[in-house]
Amino acid sequence: MITGPSPRGWHRLQQAAECLQKYAWTYEDPAASKDSKSPALVKGSLVHLALAQHYARKRDGEEGWVEPVEAVELMAKVDKNTQYVPEVVKTYEEYVRRFEYEDRNWTVIKVEDLLEVQIAGKYRLTGRMDLVIEDLAGRIFVVDHKTTGRITSAHAQYYGVSGQLLGYAHMARHHFGERFAGLIVNLVQLGGERFDRIVLPRSPKLEAGFEQIVVDIEESIERMQAQGRHFADWPKAINEMTCYGRYGACNHIDKCRFGKGASTAGAWKWGG
Repeated sequence: MITGPSPRGWHRLQQAAECLQKYAWTYEDPAASKDSKSPALVKGSLVHLALAQHYARKRDGEEGWVEPVEAVELMAKVDKNTQYVPEVVKTYEEYVRRFEYEDRNWTVIKVEDLLEVQIAGKYRLTGRMDLVIEDLAGRIFVVDHKTTGRITSAHAQYYGVSGQLLGYAHMARHHFGERFAGLIVNLVQLGGERFDRIVLPRSPKLEAGFEQIVVDIEESIERMQAQGRHFADWPKAINEMTCYGRYGACNHIDKCRFGKGASTAGAWKWGG
């Protein structure tokens, strides 16, 4: 089963919207390498893997699919992240117990399937849906798993302005038409016994303007490419709210401050 980012997903557009230099370090630098994942992201990926196996087995039966805990143990061993397995397994097993009866009302339609639309007839937008289900009334919902260290009441509004999730809803409307009834954010608290499922709040203005938002970001990338700027000289946000996000400093912050490959030694001081 293929999991992880889709080939032309929101992640690249989000980087460009946040900071064109961040985008360039990731997608324009020929020597760019994959960023190492934080522990929270590693654990989140393992929970996603367990849930993908779990729901694939609900859809197709157990034949052909690895048992979720075994899949987590195998992947963690390959990636040398076995220290996170106990917490991830505990979280997964508590999740299954919590939703054992509620999930009987769901018919699983898709698991980690790729959806795609053309924006303005020009730009390809893709999204890998964690889960697509049909409820007892025949309505279609897209379910997106989100792991967190702590579930709060702010999550509904927080994800209500997520470009990724607005994009998923846009694609789902295109593919499922009037049967699409909404996007469910499936909140999973890591290492705890708290879970929540919230239907994504509607943002009609953002929904109506979503295609134009995508076009604006794509055109900003194309302008930089057409100028032929060196990838290290794309526009920089230089804003502490952008350079330091919810997970800490941007991975490229030292390259922006000192230049790629430059020393960050003590000589860089005022009056030095």
